[in-house]
Amino acid sequence: MDNSHNHLQILAVDCCHHVIGKLRRVPRSDLFPVSPKDAGELSSRFDLDLIAIGVARYPVRRLFISQLRRIYPHVPILVLRRELVSPERSEEVVRGEFVLSDQSRDNTDCEMVVAIRKVMPFEACEHLQKNGDYEIISQVVNTVSESYADPSLSIGKVARKIKVSPKRLSTILNQQVGLSFRNLLRQIRLEQAKRMLRTRQYSVKEVALRVGFTDSHYFSRSFKELTGQNARDYQDMTMAI
Repeated sequence: MDNSHNHLQILAVDCCHHVIGKLRRVPRSDLFPVSPKDAGELSSRFDLDLIAIGVARYPVRRLFISQLRRIYPHVPILVLRRELVSPERSEEVVRGEFVLSDQSRDNTDCEMVVAIRKVMPFEACEHLQKNGDYEIISQVVNTVSESYADPSLSIGKVARKIKVSPKRLSTILNQQVGLSFRNLLRQIRLEQAKRMLRTRQYSVKEVALRVGFTDSHYFSRSFKELTGQNARDYQDMTMAI
C-alpha cells in the first residue's frame, strides 16, 4: 500500500489475545490494542487506517461504534462477530464486516480489506461465551431503550426493575462494559434523538424533551459531543439529503 507512513495503523478495540496475534500478522502493520473505555478517550490526533472492534461480549457494541465514528469519521471499521462454521455443526469462528466511510481520504480501502482478509477467519475464544452478567446487561439495555423518554430514569429505577442492587449494577457496567449508567442512558437517548431528527417531524427542543432531556442546552452539548455536529445542522443535513 502506498500509505505515507508505509505501515497500516490498526486500532484493536476490546479484541481477544488470539485476534490481536492474528492482526499482528498483517504485513506492514502496527497494532494498538485498547479497552473500550480507553477507546472512548481517544482523539483524532492518531493517524489510523483501520479500527477493529472485538466480538461483542455485551449488547452495547452499537454505542461504541457511534462514538468511534464521531472521533474517526474517515477510518474504516472492522466489526468482528461469531458465526457457525455450518448449520450442521456447532463449531464457531470469528468473522467480520467492514464498515467503510463515504469520506475516505484516499483509494487504499480496498487494498486494506484484501490485506485483512488474508488473516481471517479467526478461531472463537472460550471466554467469549456469555457469562452471568450478560443477561443483566441485556436487561439494562432493553429497559433503558423502552424508558429513555422518562426524564427521571435512574440507575435505581432500572436496578429495581431487573432486581439487582444499584451498586452491583454500577459495578457490572463500569468493570465489564467500561461505561457508566449515566453515559449509557445518554448515548441511547442521543441515538433515539438522531432517529427523530431524521424524521423532521419535531424541532430540536421537542426532540430533546421526547428523549428525556429536560435541559435543551445540555442536549445540544451532548449531541455535538456524540456526533461532532450541532443538532440543528444534523437535521438540516438530513433535510438536504
